Amino acid sequence: MASAIPPAMDDVLRERFGFDGYRPGQREAIETLFETGRLVCIQPTGHGKSLLYQLPAAVLEGMTLVVSPLLALMRDQVGQLKTRFDMAAGSINSDQTEEENAAVMTAARKGQLRILFVAPERLDNLETFEFITSLPIDLFVVDEAHCISTWGHDFRPSYRQIMHAVHALQNVRPELRVLGLTATANARTETDILVQFRAEDGGESAIQRQTMDRPNISLRVIPTPGLDAKLVRLSQLLEEYGQAGKACGVLYCSTRENTEIIAGYLSSVGHNVVAYHAGLAPDLKRDLQARFTTGEQCVIAATNALGMGIDKPDIRFIVHVDVPGSITAYYQEVGRAGRDGDPATGILLYDERDREVQEYFIRSAQPTVEDFATVLSCMPKERRGAEDNAPARRQIGALTGMHPTKVTVVIAELVEQGFVVKRLAGRRQVYLQTDRQDRADLSRYERQHVVRTEELEAMLEYGRSSTSCSMQRLRLALGDTEATECGRCGSCQPGVAVEPIAESELAAARRWVTHRDIAIPATRAPKMEAGLSLLDGQVRSPQFVAFMQSRAEQDDLSDDLAEQFEAALLRLAETTTFTFAVMIPSRTWSQRAAIGRRIERVLGIRVFDDLLEWDPEPESRQGELLNNDQRRDNVHGKLTPAHTRLPQGAMLIVDDYLGSGVTLKEAIRALRKGANFKDDIVPLTIARVRWRLGSRGMI
Repeated sequence: MASAIPPAMDDVLRERFGFDGYRPGQREAIETLFETGRLVCIQPTGHGKSLLYQLPAAVLEGMTLVVSPLLALMRDQVGQLKTRFDMAAGSINSDQTEEENAAVMTAARKGQLRILFVAPERLDNLETFEFITSLPIDLFVVDEAHCISTWGHDFRPSYRQIMHAVHALQNVRPELRVLGLTATANARTETDILVQFRAEDGGESAIQRQTMDRPNISLRVIPTPGLDAKLVRLSQLLEEYGQAGKACGVLYCSTRENTEIIAGYLSSVGHNVVAYHAGLAPDLKRDLQARFTTGEQCVIAATNALGMGIDKPDIRFIVHVDVPGSITAYYQEVGRAGRDGDPATGILLYDERDREVQEYFIRSAQPTVEDFATVLSCMPKERRGAEDNAPARRQIGALTGMHPTKVTVVIAELVEQGFVVKRLAGRRQVYLQTDRQDRADLSRYERQHVVRTEELEAMLEYGRSSTSCSMQRLRLALGDTEATECGRCGSCQPGVAVEPIAESELAAARRWVTHRDIAIPATRAPKMEAGLSLLDGQVRSPQFVAFMQSRAEQDDLSDDLAEQFEAALLRLAETTTFTFAVMIPSRTWSQRAAIGRRIERVLGIRVFDDLLEWDPEPESRQGELLNNDQRRDNVHGKLTPAHTRLPQGAMLIVDDYLGSGVTLKEAIRALRKGANFKDDIVPLTIARVRWRLGSRGMI
């Protein structure tokens, strides 16, 4: 297939991209890609892997397709390509509306794009798969290529669809080039990636591996047991970085809830920190990412939804507030720091108890033989006309009650192994059983469980150890056999003292966590303004426990909680002029009438306690159900307004607690559509809880 690197490539590098030369290994990688047609490139984070497809995309006749799970990367790269390099680019992903995705697909069909980014989950959709394989693609790029391997720390079943797409494209475009990129592949993951990347005729991919050293990053581990201590320690660290100038950094957290707690506390003590996670509205995520990239927002508390692929070279520090799930994930995330080559720091706040969250993530993704049988039992056999009664993915979730991650994993595996086929029923993608009768092979998931457990143990051991070189441990874990002691980490230079935290500071942090407001994010569909919850089920303060135990038995709030509720009403009224309030109906909340009277007295507005009514009543209580698909079906279309004669102006909508959020959304939908209410709706709940997924009750 091979062709030499185009002669004009170096000119394009200078004239379009503005670079005088290549970083080490970049030109050799591009030459290998053009000469062999297939390349897997393993380079450290921040080494410039994006140029390996951006530069070829500028000179190839056809389109370049980049499959990436990193939505932040897509947003950043699409903007950078357009504004900096005058290259038309677009993306198809779940953060965009269907109209936005359709516009990108139209532009791609018309040949108006040089680079198209697609989330791997989109390849599972038959319509998207057919669309992709119809495009004139000359270069197929697999970003985060380790996700294709069950030996990798972040295996994703959706990545198995990638090579199906590659093979389908190569049947009509034999000159198609394939490039795999990753920063985190040890020896066995590398071997498996090469197997997966093998061409249909047996042709092997070339491999290029660079050293994993990041000589400008200094690593430290600070033992920090408990959330209170982490909050205080983070404030101290930000004060240190603030004294050194306007330093930018990321505070990585394992859960969405922790990003909100961290950002809220640090803001309350004078630091400018915001939260970022996948649950935020797409517009807000885009705005936060843009502000962080430009330096307008310097510090951000984030899940791993932010960071990978962002073109921000001057991140001076990465702090892992929670222990991540693997050495490889840690290396990848800490590698976001110091891409400009200037000194940077990576800090882990180590708490052995963080393992519980990571073990939960591992269990949630681990299917059993029974899970496979349960999912199959939801599907009719593949017969003429069976598509009309076949379930879509969300229906399978509701029928099985399984954790959503398991549903996705099991369906993908059943399709991969030939037990299930995908079909289109109109615009719905549905699933049917084939006639295959033997049992599914779970060996790759048994292997994944071993891999993830080993990776977690390696990460915990990294946090426990204070004697061996931190960077050397990371490099060896990633297959960099030439790793030596770095001479700059906390183990190589152990003289940095960590001041103990005063008990008074811990107590102050604990009080803030217990009494803080919990934000209810605004939503675009249905339209709802941001609101508040008062008590956090994740923290499980004595006040929260007392409320949940008394809400169905006592006719009013406790004195301290009533005072907190009335203060919250006044805070909301500072920014919104309410004209009335609506109570969401409840069969079990005995304090509802007293709450309504308090609202009337404090805000001086009318309270409608019977405006919304169930018709029919939900069959189950939300906490009795197994996942959010079931909870959505339990209330969907069952709330109706008793009348449509509503006052004009902002509405306060009140409930006892917020769980999955589907009841609140159903109430908003009923008011918007059933009562044609156009003005602002602001939610307020006493508590916020997290329902278990795949089992009953709250976390």
